[in-house]
Amino acid sequence: MSTLRIVRGDAWTECARLKPAYVPLIVTDPPYGKILSADWDRKWSIEDYEALAHVIERLLMPGGTAYVWGGIGTPKHRLFFTWLSWIEHKTGLKIHDLITWRKKRAYGKSNGYLFTREECVMLVKGDKPRTFNIPLLDQERGYAGYNKLYPAKSKYLRRTNVWTDVTELFKGKIHPAEKPSRLAEIMIETSSKPGELVLDMFAGSGSTGVAAKKLGRSCLLIEKSNCKMHEELMR
Repeated sequence: MSTLRIVRGDAWTECARLKPAYVPLIVTDPPYGKILSADWDRKWSIEDYEALAHVIERLLMPGGTAYVWGGIGTPKHRLFFTWLSWIEHKTGLKIHDLITWRKKRAYGKSNGYLFTREECVMLVKGDKPRTFNIPLLDQERGYAGYNKLYPAKSKYLRRTNVWTDVTELFKGKIHPAEKPSRLAEIMIETSSKPGELVLDMFAGSGSTGVAAKKLGRSCLLIEKSNCKMHEELMR
């Protein structure tokens, strides 16, 4: 039976109360650092990212997976990329994949390419994930496969690490950094089993909880602000 728990509190304090090696899946969207004008984003530092890595390593089960969103940052302030270059040297986490979410709305400048992307790292505690359910798109491939000796296992196309089928354009946003819950659904479907726990320590509007509830997973949401949670979580 799946359960939902919402904790209003500081991520570091609340995570310290959880048992080590307790969580099979983490899906979270921490501050990026000087991308938004809000204090909680401007004050985020590389030390916070490093602390986050140690929290993730402590809480994940062996083979557990964490999806952590990040951005490319600004000149001389590439916190997410700096963190990724550090994490395998200082923790037992490995970068299993780097996902690019291609957005519909583009931002540009006169001397650059239109910008339509956001990044998410897939981290694993150990050598390989304990759970990986091959994710498929809704789109049929229309052919058996390129190699007759190894035909495709499904008539549907397999999802790549560039996600183009989820739009960021949706109504009813209740948090400035809110993402559509479909993104969390993909991660939860792929990297967990029904009934397992999903943790989001920077829960914001609770979209991870919406996805977990829909998919029959238990979920622990930690959020420091008084941001209103989605009504679906309260039903």
